[in-house]
Amino acid sequence: MPAIAAAHDIPYVATASPSHPFDLMEKVAKGANTPGPVYLHVLSVCPVGWKSASNIAIKLGRLAVETGIFPLYEVENGQYKLNVKVPKLKPVKDYLKLQGRFRHLSDDNIAMIQKRVQREYLKLVEKTKNGH
Repeated sequence: MPAIAAAHDIPYVATASPSHPFDLMEKVAKGANTPGPVYLHVLSVCPVGWKSASNIAIKLGRLAVETGIFPLYEVENGQYKLNVKVPKLKPVKDYLKLQGRFRHLSDDNIAMIQKRVQREYLKLVEKTKNGH
């Protein structure tokens, strides 16, 4: 969704998560002060829906970022910026195994997800380097 918003020339597009509260607050403030439309995509952990323990909600939000499943970035007037750089992504299995909603996934499924996440994360990193 953020890529779609950015492709439609929305002046400010960002991803955020309450697991990174200062980043979230800065992006909300930036969005509020941006003239024109803004798109802010916020990952909010849902222990009931995700079938996970409520006391690990912040951990899950952080793992989503650290695995590359939900990178934190912003696009201002077409310019991509990665806000939380992860030099070496953690395995997606670390994130998936803590949620009952993914208990049906086989090791092969998880391996496919891992490859896709790595590929998409690298594409995002390239966009930040190339000034897209």
